[in-house]
Amino acid sequence: MPTLRKTPLAWKNLTHDKRRLAVALAGIGFAVLLMFTQVGFRKALFASQVKLIVDLEGDIILVSKAKYTLAAEKRFPKERINQASSCYGVAGAYPVYSELTLSVLKNFGDGKKSKGYPIRSIGFHLENQPYVFNAQGISQQLPKLRLPDTALIDVRSKEIYFDFPVNDPAELSQQPTELAGQRLQLAGSFELGTDFAHDGNLVMSAKNFAKYFPQRKQFGDPLEVVDLGIVHVEEGVDVETVRSRIESLLPNDVLVLTRDGYRDKERNFWDASTPIGLIFRAGTIIGFIVGIVICYQVIYTDIADHMSEFATLRAMGYKDSYFVRMIAVEGLLLAIVGFIPGMLVSWGVYRYLANATGLQLMMSTPSALFVLTLTIVMCIASGLLAVRKLLSADPASLF
Repeated sequence: MPTLRKTPLAWKNLTHDKRRLAVALAGIGFAVLLMFTQVGFRKALFASQVKLIVDLEGDIILVSKAKYTLAAEKRFPKERINQASSCYGVAGAYPVYSELTLSVLKNFGDGKKSKGYPIRSIGFHLENQPYVFNAQGISQQLPKLRLPDTALIDVRSKEIYFDFPVNDPAELSQQPTELAGQRLQLAGSFELGTDFAHDGNLVMSAKNFAKYFPQRKQFGDPLEVVDLGIVHVEEGVDVETVRSRIESLLPNDVLVLTRDGYRDKERNFWDASTPIGLIFRAGTIIGFIVGIVICYQVIYTDIADHMSEFATLRAMGYKDSYFVRMIAVEGLLLAIVGFIPGMLVSWGVYRYLANATGLQLMMSTPSALFVLTLTIVMCIASGLLAVRKLLSADPASLF
């Protein structure tokens, strides 16, 4: 590696003009920020959409065959839960109820607008916990949920719509609140997170859920229609075997999926069946192209400014492969130095947007390595495009 061991020509080319270096770092940092934003939103989309599935207990999930996504309000008869629980190898099966269309929450506190906004209400039979949710915040507050007209509110609900003092239980419980046209007491809070279909969440007992949403079933008990079925398999029994057994037992109006299978189905729906996944992938590609253009301009200008020096080196006998390696190293250095400020700014943007929107927007190590790889490829590729200018340097032009 003569480029690194002898004269660090690539590094000196980058740093000899501090103003140009600052402009280059700003441009590459912007491209890194653009790619991080697109990658982050795409991952947040998937993570947020499946957060409820991740926070549920159970090995197998029952859903209506018409429920094409978790947000779709398609239900199935509670009888399917009872049928599944009778299947050999099943330790227990429990219903979960969800409502969005009828679930409108209003805040009548001092200075509030008293305007209602849709919020996802989730109901479950309290005696079934801890077999439904794996969130400690819910299990510890079951006594509060046993009271009539009470619910817990998600601390990550969008503040612009649900401006409640979620971090002060005493003050929260005193807030005059209305759900679906009836008085409601917010007895505490828990953490779940929003997604692209839901701006906030409430959890409550099945008894309270039936009181607030009696219209779920036109005639009869509103709890006779279920949104999700949570099935626990007996210890030591193969989950896939039990899943197949339940599937063969139940009518074809429900889908029987493992929890991981249902999570993958939901992710695939948003990735392949909606334009959202494509939009974020396109945004990442645009950021990559913008970075190539910026990096190409930086390296090309640097080469053009030093054409006479490069022609001298060629006259001294330096081969083309030396210059190609030097420009590749220059691109690598530019990528690493430009990636760091871009990543730091992106981290700050992630934190701000996560707090503002409630989305699962987090900078993971695989995401950071993915964007770093794109940045290195971007800078080296643009350097190799610009090196054609250097290889055209004619030593005879010096004389």
